[in-house]
Amino acid sequence: MKQAAILAVVVWLLAVDVLAGEPQLVLSLEPVEVSQGGILQIKAWGKDIAEARAIFPDRDLPLVRGRDGVFSAFWGVDLEQRPRVLDFAVEVRNGKEEKWAKRLTAYVKAKEFSTETFSVSKEFEPPDRETLKRIEKEQAVLERLWKIHSANRLWEGAFAAPVPGAISSQFGFRRVINGLARAPHTGVDLRAALGAEVFAVNSGRVVLKDDFFFGGKSLVLDHGGGLYTMYFHLSEFRAEKNAQVRKGEVIGLAGMTGRVTGPHLHWGARLNGARIDPMELLILETGIRQ
Repeated sequence: MKQAAILAVVVWLLAVDVLAGEPQLVLSLEPVEVSQGGILQIKAWGKDIAEARAIFPDRDLPLVRGRDGVFSAFWGVDLEQRPRVLDFAVEVRNGKEEKWAKRLTAYVKAKEFSTETFSVSKEFEPPDRETLKRIEKEQAVLERLWKIHSANRLWEGAFAAPVPGAISSQFGFRRVINGLARAPHTGVDLRAALGAEVFAVNSGRVVLKDDFFFGGKSLVLDHGGGLYTMYFHLSEFRAEKNAQVRKGEVIGLAGMTGRVTGPHLHWGARLNGARIDPMELLILETGIRQ
């Protein structure tokens, strides 16, 4: 707690530090310590800012101007990102193309994830060679999606859960099935009865509508700004590919298609390619967990 308090003070000092030629510029970074699977929020505001971007070692991330004039961006920390210091810069430009940059530092900390062990029937044993080829193709389709970064942010305001049910399987669970360790759980499983309505968590565009081996009937929404949400194991689709959907719109019905043992909704999210806990989206704009 003491270290977190000290770091918070450091970031506040960085935030109010005056940059040469831009005395009213303010930078905000929160949280100072971000867990694996978490989201880092970067903000910049002040007089005469025309553009702003965060400069990370492997990419530049545009900050988007909101209606209140504040520029912001969200950076995802992958589920398996090793704890480390995250050092980056925020660069701003004014209308005269003059620019200033300031370095900021966040800290990625480890998070303890639970392990669940259970047994399933023989039909859930490792797939055969032909099925593995199918799985590889489907994974390649998804990986290509995560590399596409739509600069324009399509979402607005707070996010909402896609179904009202409680979590039945947490993000990051390490699963041991029939004695074999599996990949960590990269989303959350939410309780949902067969045929229950599934809602878009915020506005976006349907960029994938398909039937996958693991995910069954699957939808992916692109919310812009490098953010995607996934809805797996649907029984029916209620949205078409390339359709623009709004927050709260019914996009499918919950089911048990794909590699599952019962009806539920697997809800996942990617942010700038990172596997993040989708529950973190529920506090992006409000700061309040639902």
